[in-house]
Amino acid sequence: MLIISAVCPAVPLISQETDTVRVELIHEQETIVPGQPFWVAIRMQLADTWHTYWKNPGDVGMATSVEWDLPEGFTASPVMWPTPDKFSVDGIVGYGYSDEVILLSKITPTATLTQKEVPLNAEIRWLVCSDSLCVPGSGQVSATVPVSATSPQINERRVADFARARAELPVEQHGLHAHSKDDQIEIHMELPQSQVGAWSDVYFCPDDKQMIDNKIEATLKPSGQSPNHYSVILKSSAQRATDAVLKGVLVVSTSPAADAPWHAIEVDTLLDGSLISMSEETPTPFIHSAASSGFDGGLGLALLLAFVGGMILNLMPCVLPVISFKILSFVKLAGESRALVLKHGFAFFWGVMASFWVLAGILLGLKAYGHVVGWGFQLQEPLFVAGLAALLLVFGLSLFGLFEMNAVGTSLAGKVSTKNQGLGSSFLSGVLATAVATPCTGPFLGSAVGFALTVSMSEALLIFTFLGLGMALPYLLLAACPSLLRFLPKPGPWMNTFKELMGFIMIATVLWLLWVFSAQTGGLAVIILLISFFFISIGCWIYGKWASPVSGKRSRIISSVAALLCVLAGGYAMLISTAPWVALLDQRTPAMISDTAQATVWEDFSPERVAELRSQGIPVLIDFTAKWCLICQVNHLVLNSDSVNQKAEEKGVVRMKADWTKNDPKITEELRKHGRSGVPLYVLYGEDPTQPAQILPQVLTPDIVVQHLSALEK
Repeated sequence: MLIISAVCPAVPLISQETDTVRVELIHEQETIVPGQPFWVAIRMQLADTWHTYWKNPGDVGMATSVEWDLPEGFTASPVMWPTPDKFSVDGIVGYGYSDEVILLSKITPTATLTQKEVPLNAEIRWLVCSDSLCVPGSGQVSATVPVSATSPQINERRVADFARARAELPVEQHGLHAHSKDDQIEIHMELPQSQVGAWSDVYFCPDDKQMIDNKIEATLKPSGQSPNHYSVILKSSAQRATDAVLKGVLVVSTSPAADAPWHAIEVDTLLDGSLISMSEETPTPFIHSAASSGFDGGLGLALLLAFVGGMILNLMPCVLPVISFKILSFVKLAGESRALVLKHGFAFFWGVMASFWVLAGILLGLKAYGHVVGWGFQLQEPLFVAGLAALLLVFGLSLFGLFEMNAVGTSLAGKVSTKNQGLGSSFLSGVLATAVATPCTGPFLGSAVGFALTVSMSEALLIFTFLGLGMALPYLLLAACPSLLRFLPKPGPWMNTFKELMGFIMIATVLWLLWVFSAQTGGLAVIILLISFFFISIGCWIYGKWASPVSGKRSRIISSVAALLCVLAGGYAMLISTAPWVALLDQRTPAMISDTAQATVWEDFSPERVAELRSQGIPVLIDFTAKWCLICQVNHLVLNSDSVNQKAEEKGVVRMKADWTKNDPKITEELRKHGRSGVPLYVLYGEDPTQPAQILPQVLTPDIVVQHLSALEK
């Protein structure tokens, strides 16, 4: 069969076309920037009644292959396969595509690129079939992309193509767990409450041809364990390995009226060998296996770990600014009545508890609707980071004495003088302490929160309650036992100095949050956010200068309105700083300056790269981190110390950094596989790919890391 090539040097796109298929290389950006990844795709348009194949073609067929020929220093990610259809002709099952298929790939150019334009070439091999005929084909497609030294430009002609391609990708797996016994595989999943009853049909496309019997249809049925818990039953293949990983795509179809965001779900989970019976009248409560959750101690141990982990949170660097602020308020209360001290203790206690309940509600709600989230997820949102920084800035200004807000009897500086004054401040201190505590995953906390995200909502809420109890109880005990207050210094002039010192700690926390914000957005967004802080600071100054109780009524009204306008202007600027178009205008390099020194040592995390290295017997150390995690920053110093570097090089360890500063579904899923819901997490794989990973402690020292590296065989 003839292959007609549209080869013309003046045309930037070369396609391959036959009577049955047209293949072309398309790119999402009109121009690219050195060092900044961009997306390309192989687009295949098929003639009517013809189809091509998925990565596992099924009983017959051949998967489409893409072999890249790129300029020196360029790299291409593995092809991202859209959700396949299932074909069945005379009992022969295949997986593939009809009409159109777009295979996405991410290209990363070298940072030292100097050419004005670069050629992209790919060798494509495919097989197209109809009901009665199959025709193999191959050819080269290419494109030439201009290079820009400033910012990339979107290819407007291809926006719809790439949006359509991404919509066809299977979503990351959400709480899926598989069990096997004899000739059956049972997949358990929780469907979002809003989708229960909408799921009408299901089929599974395995990565491995020898995993299931394609000829036996999959069945979907309620498990009876909870209203939104379902099971999918598959017939196991006789050739399946006994200790296998179930990988593939679970495809579900719904009634036309159903609004179901999950069309296809990516499955990647261990088969643990125990099948839950569907015929039991009283099903055994489904608990995730240790292989998937990393914790099998039961609810009682999880509650204990949550309580102890909550207490340890008070010692984490994330919480120290707010805790210091709370200590100052207790110093002021040293000479007050027991009843007043107890009121403030309970106000702080309920602030912490209410915050943990709200946080648990958000986490569990997102999980119920199919989202994969983890501990500290809110600090992955730039707007939340900016808002928290602004709130702490206001606290810092109040501690410096710039103003004192007396609305509803509460001063942001924690002023306590009369019977009920300052209770709102104590409550708000509890809320703030919880807000800034969530980036920290201290000892015991990771296992408890990870377990909470795998059990029922009532049990998860109980775990979060014990977490809040652990964090708030020390302050409630301090308030309930006035004799303990005798160990605190007596109030005096030193308190003003201490209060101002706490103000500097607050401002230091604001600077840290600005650093986090810059990593999530860019330099231009930080400048706009600083403008926002300027307006907010002016508003606080106006309020403190002319809206105090000793000022006249007219002065208080005018100054309060002026202060409010300044704060609103600051809030508007804050919204602008997080707008997507600001990121597009930001002319910045993809890596922060502080990270470049480690660029030659640490690779960016990639599950495919980890699998490749493990198959070659190369040890791998993965640092799951985030810029909003202060413990992580301390551990970075350890991981990049001379002794650790020397030992890692001696053992040939490849080091990878999984940066979770912004939400990354692949990193979230990898954390879940290790039974964790937050960072830090340090995973060390040895040379033997059959051996499980080692999990390092969450608080590192050079000796700890060197000891683990030394145990590796070389």
